[in-house]
Amino acid sequence: MLTRSFIIQIVIAIFAFTFSSLSYALTSYRSLTAEENAIFSMNLVLTENSSHSIFPPDFRMKELKEVTQKNGEWMLTSLITYDISGNLTFLERREKKHRGESVTKIYKNKEGYWVKCIKWLINGKESDVGKVEVRYLSDPQGRIIRSELMHSEWIREYLYNDNAQLTEVIEKRKASYNSDEEQYVRKYSVKKYYYNSKGYLARHDLKTHNNTLVSTYYFDYNDHNMLQRVINEAIAYSTQKRRGEKNYIHYDQNHNWLHAVWGNQDNKFTQNRDIVYY
Repeated sequence: MLTRSFIIQIVIAIFAFTFSSLSYALTSYRSLTAEENAIFSMNLVLTENSSHSIFPPDFRMKELKEVTQKNGEWMLTSLITYDISGNLTFLERREKKHRGESVTKIYKNKEGYWVKCIKWLINGKESDVGKVEVRYLSDPQGRIIRSELMHSEWIREYLYNDNAQLTEVIEKRKASYNSDEEQYVRKYSVKKYYYNSKGYLARHDLKTHNNTLVSTYYFDYNDHNMLQRVINEAIAYSTQKRRGEKNYIHYDQNHNWLHAVWGNQDNKFTQNRDIVYY
C-alpha cells in the first residue's frame, strides 16, 4: 500500500518534470542574446568546430568528452572544459593522422593569451619536434580578432557583425617576415559564417587562397534548436559536387546530441559524447 509521503514525492517529481519541460519549451524558441553570440563566437574561433559551441544556452556544459571512430577504429578523442557561463577553458585533442598521432591543447598561458599548441607523439610521448603554436590576440571587448602562427609570416584576422557573431576569417602573409611593418602581399578569406534568425549557425563556407569556394556546410535544427543534421557540399575540380550528410541522434535530457554518424559502408564514421553539466 502506498504511503502518503511516497505519493507526495511522486506528485512533486511529476510537477518538477512538467515544469522543467515547459520551461525549456518556453525558452528554446527565443533568439540568442548578444552575450550568447559572443560566447559561441569565442568557442568557434578556438575550436574551429561549430558542434562544440552549439548547445541550449539554458543548460551549461562543464565537461565534454568526445570519441570519433572510423570503421570501428578510433581516430580522434577530445576533452573540453567550460566555465559556468559557457566559455571554453581548456581543450585537449588526440588525433590519428597520416604522419602519426598528434596532441592539440588550447589554454591560456601565463601572460593571459589564448594559445593553441600542437605536438606530435613520438614513442608515446609529446615531442617539440615539428611543434606548431598559435597565439590569439583580443580587443578591449574580449573578442579574438587575430591569431599568429608563431615563427611564421602567417596571421589570421577574425571579423564580427553588430550582433557579436563571427562572420569571416581572413588569412594574411607578411611581405617581409623580418619586417616590423604591417605590410602584406597576400590576403584572402578562408572561412565565412552565416546565421539564422535565432542566432544559430546556418551555413559555413570554406575557401582557397584564390577565393574559390571549396566546401559549404548547412546546419539543420528542429523546433527546439537541436542540431539534427549537417549537409556538406564539396566542390572538386571547380565543377563536380560531392554531397555528404552528418546526422545527429540520441540526445540527452538537456537536448544535446550524444551520437553522430556519417560516411558510407567503406568508410563509416561515428562520434560519441559524454557530457557533464553544472
